[in-house]
Amino acid sequence: MSSVKKWIAVLIAAQTLPAIATEGPRLTETMAVCAGRMSAEMEFAWLRSDPEADRLEEQRRRFVEILEALGPATNAMEQLAMRIDAKMAHAGLLTTAHFGTDKARSAWAKRHAVLQRKTCQNMLLES
Repeated sequence: MSSVKKWIAVLIAAQTLPAIATEGPRLTETMAVCAGRMSAEMEFAWLRSDPEADRLEEQRRRFVEILEALGPATNAMEQLAMRIDAKMAHAGLLTTAHFGTDKARSAWAKRHAVLQRKTCQNMLLES
């Protein structure tokens, strides 16, 4: 992605988030969380041989590029921890949604996983 596209993506993301999330650290945190969620979605798609895996991988890559475009992380370890925490939490939702034995809990997990994925995807410009 060109640097111009990266900055446009950052600006669009900032406009689509609630006002409180557009403050510097909050935008970085939001992008890190979305990168983590998309990592979980991508890996889950790989495991199921889902044809959407490539698209999800591209979306994850775009969130990482947006993070890089926001500038150097003041605390790279903290940012990585946010990505990992989000990935693990989202993977838990996906696992419960697809393999859980409690139907109500599985339905809840599926709704929340879809909502979280779509919230992140809505921040990206489609090319």
